[in-house]
Amino acid sequence: MGNNPLVSIIVVNFNGKKYLKACFDSLYLGTHSNIEIILVDNGSEDASADFVRQSYKDIKVVDLKKNLGLAVASNKGFEIAKGKYLLFYNNDTIADRELVSSLVNACENDPAIGVAGCLTYTYKGEKLINAGVPCDIFGYPYGKHEPFYVDASIFIPKDLFGAIGGFDEKMFLYGEDRDLCWRVWLYGRKVKVVKNARFFHDSACITEDISKYQTNIRKRFLGEFNALRSILKNYGLGLIFILPAYIMINLAEVVAFLLKGDFKVVRYAYIASYLDNLRDIKGLMFLRKRVQAQRKISDFELVGHMDKIPGKLRLLLDMGLPRFSQQNKYAIPSSTCAK
Repeated sequence: MGNNPLVSIIVVNFNGKKYLKACFDSLYLGTHSNIEIILVDNGSEDASADFVRQSYKDIKVVDLKKNLGLAVASNKGFEIAKGKYLLFYNNDTIADRELVSSLVNACENDPAIGVAGCLTYTYKGEKLINAGVPCDIFGYPYGKHEPFYVDASIFIPKDLFGAIGGFDEKMFLYGEDRDLCWRVWLYGRKVKVVKNARFFHDSACITEDISKYQTNIRKRFLGEFNALRSILKNYGLGLIFILPAYIMINLAEVVAFLLKGDFKVVRYAYIASYLDNLRDIKGLMFLRKRVQAQRKISDFELVGHMDKIPGKLRLLLDMGLPRFSQQNKYAIPSSTCAK
C-alpha cells in the first residue's frame, strides 16, 4: 500500500522517566517510519522532560509544569500535532514493530473505523491483558460483550478527534478513554481492535486473583464522577431509564458501605461525584447539547454494543465489596475530594 500518512504519537507522562527510553526506542524501530512523537509532561518531578530533550532531539516536548490530568494533557498534544492520525499512547509500554503500520492499514482500508485499538500484553509478553474492553449500559468496564472501548493505545483520525471535541477535560483520569470511544460510536463510527497490532504494558490493573484487588477513595471518586458525567452527556431519551437505574445502583452501594462503616467512601467518592458534576452543570449541559446534535445512532443501537448485565453486579459476585487501600497515587483537583 503506497499511502504513508504521518502519525502523531502523543505520550502523556507523569514521573515515568524509567519507562521512556524503552517506549520511544520501540516506536522508532517500528515499520511505519512517518511518525512524530510528542511528549506532554504533566509536571513530573523526575526530570523526565529534560531527559527527553537531551536524548531525543526530534521529540516535541510540552512541559505543563503541573499535573493537569490525562485528558487535558492529551488535548494539548493534539493542538500541536500535524499527523493525519493521532495515537494516544501510554508511556509504560513497549510497541511491537508492526503496531503503527497495522493501525494505519486498518483505518486506511476501512473508513468506518473511528478508533482502532490493539492487543495488550503484559510488559514481558507472557500474558494477554485485553483485546479491547467491554462495558455495561452504564459504561462500567466489567462485562462479557464485544469491546466497547480501548485503553492505553487509542488510534484515531485527527479530524474525527477534533470534530467530537477531543477528551473531556473535566475527566482527570480513569474513564476519559471510554467517554471518547462512546462519542465515536454515537458519531456513527466504530471502535475496532486490530488483531495484528500489539503492545506490551506494565499495567497496574493486573492481578491473578480478582478477590485481592484493592482500590482507593480517589480512584473510586474518579470512576463515579466520570461514569455519571458520561451518562448525562451521551444518552439521549434513554437517559430517563438509565439515570434512575444508575442512581439506584449507587444508593445500594452507599447503603452497603454505610453498613460496613466506610463513611469516607460514601462522602468522598459517591456524594462528591454527584456534587462535583452539579457544580459544572452548565459546562456539562453545553457538552451534552453538542454530543446530542452530532449523534448519528440511537440509544437502542448504542446499547447493542454494551453488556446488559450490570458490571458492578458481576464484580460483586466475583470479589464482593471493594477493599480500599490508604494509598492515593494521583492528586485529584476536586474541590470536594481535596477537603
